[in-house]
Amino acid sequence: MKKRGISIFLAAMICASALTACGSGAKDAAAVDTASVSESEAGVSDDEKVLRIAFPDTLTTVDVANVTSATMLKEVAGVCETLVHADEDFTLQPNLATEWEMTGDNTWEFKLRDDVTFHDGTQMDAAAVKWSIEWELANNSAFAGSTFIESVKALDDFTVQFTTSRKTTDLPAALSYVGTVVVAPSSVDDSGNFVKAVGTGYFKQDSFDEISGTFECSVYDGYWQPVETNVTRRIVRSITDASARSLAVQNGEIDIASDVPFSDLETLADSENVQVSKFNTARTYFYEYNMKKDTFQDERVRKALIYAINKEEIVNDVLLGVGGVPKGMLMDDMPWANTDVDTYDYDPDKALSLLEEAGYTDSDKDGYLDKDGEKLTLKLITFTKRPGCQLIVQATQGYYANIGIDTSVEVLEWSAMNELIQNGDFDMALNSAASAYIPTPAYYMDTYYKNNDIGYVNESMNSLLDECKATTDMEEKYQYSKDAQALAQEDAAIFTPALYGAVFALSKDVADFQYNAAAHDFIVPYETSLK
Repeated sequence: MKKRGISIFLAAMICASALTACGSGAKDAAAVDTASVSESEAGVSDDEKVLRIAFPDTLTTVDVANVTSATMLKEVAGVCETLVHADEDFTLQPNLATEWEMTGDNTWEFKLRDDVTFHDGTQMDAAAVKWSIEWELANNSAFAGSTFIESVKALDDFTVQFTTSRKTTDLPAALSYVGTVVVAPSSVDDSGNFVKAVGTGYFKQDSFDEISGTFECSVYDGYWQPVETNVTRRIVRSITDASARSLAVQNGEIDIASDVPFSDLETLADSENVQVSKFNTARTYFYEYNMKKDTFQDERVRKALIYAINKEEIVNDVLLGVGGVPKGMLMDDMPWANTDVDTYDYDPDKALSLLEEAGYTDSDKDGYLDKDGEKLTLKLITFTKRPGCQLIVQATQGYYANIGIDTSVEVLEWSAMNELIQNGDFDMALNSAASAYIPTPAYYMDTYYKNNDIGYVNESMNSLLDECKATTDMEEKYQYSKDAQALAQEDAAIFTPALYGAVFALSKDVADFQYNAAAHDFIVPYETSLK
């Protein structure tokens, strides 16, 4: 089999990405954003310190039942908080709740702080927490599935009881999830419409323009703990185009932007006004096979397609060092990550051998593998939001061409990609997900390996995950997760070609910005300041 030049392909691919990033669409988007920021900041006084942050998703509401909105409000604006907080080492810490206890197979009690007020001046108490969680339970269809909360009861002024639909020891971790932020009943008007996020955070909402997706907030004087920062106001702007975010930082319109194009990193690093920061984070890139197709029922095919991919080259050359080479399926720093598993390291000869065992050879000598007279052709799909996705699938296309596999690539909006997955109209889908969205040993696998749309089922693994969620012994919990990871890695129905890297473009004026690897996307700590 004639080998094709992967290095030439990769170089061309990265250049093409750079050209795309500099296209007119990005410039037009940046121009629109420039206008919105100048209007938004027209009233800024000289004694204010305004931190301007780009948010990579579309903002159309401040309703905390909307996970995108809740993410912005908690992690980026700093307006809302949760009962529990997850440290960067994935350790759960008290936040609005001071302690918690499992009081029965399906009940938990949480003690609340008694010195916290909402931005409307009312007390943050058990009745308010009950109202807030019930609002999210009623208006977020995924809430019950994420937390297993069935009902909430205020036992006294500062004690809340949660009843779950099943035994779970993961409720405290679930209550660190952005979708469980606590807001006051005054967030909703008399007609039952969510009109303002009245939270408990260091910043309080001032305004929200749903047309431009611009959110503004300022310091809340009644915040319950001391904070050292000179920032008096934050402006969060929805900028979904990665190139526009990059340009906005370079032009001095934005102070913090995440997920900028990798093709811009050299330009950003050379800029006198920009600092580039890279962080490891609890997020993965992962491929899913369409297990409903006969092709992928053969584990030799599944494993061959992993052996054909050079994961080190993807991370170091394609992603320009943003991310990590996986030693399993999860970030190494996660305490429950199993790194003692087979990772199917790059071996194109092994890939060809396995494919030949499965009946795929180049029988007609046209340079492509075939079986029973049909060429092995794969449809690869991914989505646009994450900057590495398109680069990885294009590189994968090159690796597969090297061993004689014909491929097509489609890069779609996430909803469109998900529709293809649900309809089975794909062969391999490259996704990206936070592996500690809920920081427990079972969450990630339960979400993508157990409850998936690709037709993959392993009952032994499902049992391990159920045991993992039920046990109160942390050592047992970690071991159940590691055993489930080993089974999943052996099955190879889903695999991780690269660990996600968080890359930020920061204004040179930004100081004290710290990253939390357990964040859903990225947290801008209250302490972040401006020089």
